[in-house]
Amino acid sequence: MPASKSEVLVGRRYLERGFLDAAMKLFVRNAAEVPASDWSVLVDRLMERNRVTDVVSVCGLASIPLPSERMLDLGDRALKRRDVDAALRFFELGKADRERWEMMLDVLTTYPDRERQAVEVVARHLGEENEALEERRTQIRAVK
Repeated sequence: MPASKSEVLVGRRYLERGFLDAAMKLFVRNAAEVPASDWSVLVDRLMERNRVTDVVSVCGLASIPLPSERMLDLGDRALKRRDVDAALRFFELGKADRERWEMMLDVLTTYPDRERQAVEVVARHLGEENEALEERRTQIRAVK
């Protein structure tokens, strides 16, 4: 058995035992020999430990998709905690839908010092459809 395949097998065993850094080191060194299933298991285990930076790196190296739903779930939880910076990062990574970006805008506009970020969210993610959003909001008026 060639050395690279041996290292992948050892990395797989490290992964099974929860030694993620050791497994990742061996997988990265022998990336061409690692099957997608092993990369996926590594990504799942990294996500369980909230090691998002490593997940992004591994997904890029292995050419596998990011776990979008899990990223969006983390973004939703961060937004509920009002951790706007984390929510922005997770929504970007998970490619959030329009509804999530509108929720983000609603939270951002509760902080006057986040005006610049609010404008950027509209420009990047709500774009031309922003006018329809504003029209819908102005249709709801307070009645005396």
